[in-house]
Amino acid sequence: MHGEKMSIMLRSFIITLIMVCTGIPEVLADECQIVVLMSHNESPYKDVLAGFQKTITEQRKDAKCKVFVMESDKAHISEKFHDIKKIKPNIIFTVGTTPTVETLTLFDDIPIIATLILDDTMIMRVHNATGVILAFPIETQFYFLKNILPEAKKIGVMYNPAENQEKIRSARTTAREMGLDLYPVEVNSPKDIPKALKVLANDADVLWGINDALIFNSLTAKQILLFSFRNHIPFIGLSSTWVKAGALYALEYDFYDIGVQCAEKAVKILHGAKVNSLPVCLPRKLLYALNLRTARYLKIKFREEHIHKAYQIFDE
Repeated sequence: MHGEKMSIMLRSFIITLIMVCTGIPEVLADECQIVVLMSHNESPYKDVLAGFQKTITEQRKDAKCKVFVMESDKAHISEKFHDIKKIKPNIIFTVGTTPTVETLTLFDDIPIIATLILDDTMIMRVHNATGVILAFPIETQFYFLKNILPEAKKIGVMYNPAENQEKIRSARTTAREMGLDLYPVEVNSPKDIPKALKVLANDADVLWGINDALIFNSLTAKQILLFSFRNHIPFIGLSSTWVKAGALYALEYDFYDIGVQCAEKAVKILHGAKVNSLPVCLPRKLLYALNLRTARYLKIKFREEHIHKAYQIFDE
C-alpha cells in the first residue's frame, strides 16, 4: 500500500516536472474547447475566423475550435445547439447577429465573445458576454470627413427616428463641436426618401450614410447614388460595397484583426479573467476605400497620402 502511494506521488511529480520544464501550466493539461458559431461561411465571416483561429492556436496550443455555420432555419439552429451542449465548451465565439442572439438566449453559464454585430445592447443585458462591435465613433467618421473633404461643412443625413434618433442627437452635438453643421431629415418609410433627398439637395455639401436598414439598403442604393451624381453631392458610403457602386469613400473594418481582437479576449478568459472584466470594444484598425472615378466626376481631388494609404481603390 505504501509502495502504491509512492508510485502515485512519483507519477504526479514527473508530470508536474514535465509541465514546468516545457513551460506548460498545469491548468492546460486538458484541451480547451471553443465553439465558433458563424452566420455564413464566406467573407467577412471567414476573415474573422481566420484571425481568431491563428491567434488562439498560437497563444494556446491546447485550444480546439469546433466551427458551426448557422442557417436561418430555426430547426437547424436548434440541432446545432444540441450538439454544442454535448461539447461543453469553455468559450463560445459568435460571428454574426443570428448566432449571437440565439447563444445569448440559450447559454448563461458559458463565456460568450460576440462580433459582427452593430451594437452592444444585447450583450449588455447579460453577465457572461463581451465582444467587438461593428461601429466607428462619430468623432472618427467626422474627423476623416474633414480630412478628405476639408471644404465640406454641411453634412446631410437621412435617418429613421425609430432606429437612430439617439445617434443623430449625438452626431449633431459632435458636429457642432468639430465646426460642422448636421442637417438631419427624418424618413419613416422608403417612400419618404425622394422628398428627403430633395430637401438635402439645397442644404448639404455631403451626404452621410449611416447604419439604418430602412434607408440604406440594396433596394434604395440606386436612387441615393443617382442623387449624389446628379447634384454633385458626394455620398459617404457604409462599406467598400457602396464605394464600388459609386460612393466617394467609406470607412471599412479589418475583419481579420477583429478576429485577432476576439481571440485576445478568449485567451484572457482561458487564463482566468472574468468576462465582465473585458469591456465590449470597437475595431482598433481603421481602413477605408476610395472611388477615384466618382472623385473625378464630382471634381474632387484626393490628396496623394489618402490614395497611398487606402486599402482598396476603385477606378473603373
